[in-house]
Amino acid sequence: MKKVLSIIILLLFLLLLWLAWGWYRDTVVCCPEEPEVVQYGPLVFDCETGAVVTNELWPDKKAEIISARTDEKNLLLSGPYFEGESEEAGIARAEKVKALFTEMPAAQIHTAAHPSTDCEGTKMNMLHELKYKWVINNEDVIERLDKTVVFYKYDSDEEITNPRILAYFDELSGFLKSSGDRIMITGHTDSDGTNEYNINLAMKRAEEYKNHLISLGVSADKIDIQSKGESMPMRPNDTEENKRMNRRVEVHIIE
Repeated sequence: MKKVLSIIILLLFLLLLWLAWGWYRDTVVCCPEEPEVVQYGPLVFDCETGAVVTNELWPDKKAEIISARTDEKNLLLSGPYFEGESEEAGIARAEKVKALFTEMPAAQIHTAAHPSTDCEGTKMNMLHELKYKWVINNEDVIERLDKTVVFYKYDSDEEITNPRILAYFDELSGFLKSSGDRIMITGHTDSDGTNEYNINLAMKRAEEYKNHLISLGVSADKIDIQSKGESMPMRPNDTEENKRMNRRVEVHIIE
């Protein structure tokens, strides 16, 4: 009887040793946790040097961007500038991305910049905060990420018959009808005439485009208008060309 009890105790001791070894092996000796591999998108920026870093996803993303190309539009690349940086850093990043589009004429690609937050903290975002858009860029309409400028060749409030301008507003109306965004249309003038006259003229210009969008089916409550008269010139009012640049409306997208 004592011999059987001794064997049972020995077996229990061996079982305890085996269980203890298993616990030690799994929790102490074996297999430290592997670091989590961070997967970034097709393109990120090196936060120290500003260099562009791409991976195997980039060729498909670039092909997707280029596939939207049309003869009437140019590609706008807007680079992020992060906390503590100047706007020039964002433009420099955009210029580096521009150099990757060797399939396109450089003249068809424009660069800009926009503010962002922390460089390391935004690497997981698509294209590391780089923004792109196919935009209109001609002598009548200049489109940017969230603002479009429409120019008046003549000192009047009747410019909407221009085919290029009509094409832009047709596209804008489709966007507004399919999205929850709103716009602010701001009228501007050159310095000819009195301040009161220019305030009224600029408002007429803004109203003209609002009414045109409404005629295209855009809800009136999606369109706000205001007048700045001659108070915010793009250029000095010292030549006829500069005055033309100041005779304009600006369309701002309000998300």
